[in-house]
Amino acid sequence: MFHNARTTGEVTTTIKRYDGRRKPHPKPRKLKNGKMSKVTPLPEPLEYSCLIRARCKNKKITTVISAADSLKFQQQFAQFLRSNMDGLKKEKKVKKKVKKATQ
Repeated sequence: MFHNARTTGEVTTTIKRYDGRRKPHPKPRKLKNGKMSKVTPLPEPLEYSCLIRARCKNKKITTVISAADSLKFQQQFAQFLRSNMDGLKKEKKVKKKVKKATQ
């Protein structure tokens, strides 16, 4: 993806906390007799994972990293990003002239 986006385009990456759930939280529903249904909450996971998504034009990649491997992955990912950011252009700074206050 980074190789294809080097000349034109961009790669968007997102990292989110992931609890391994594939279904949404259940919501209380109104029953026919007018009462609200009881909802049992889903159990909290013992360990959270990282959900990583990357998108370039119409290609999408998604992967899940366990909490034990997250530090190692973040270090390797940071090194990978630094190695692929060599094509960035430095932006020229424009100095603004300060007007003197008239008395």
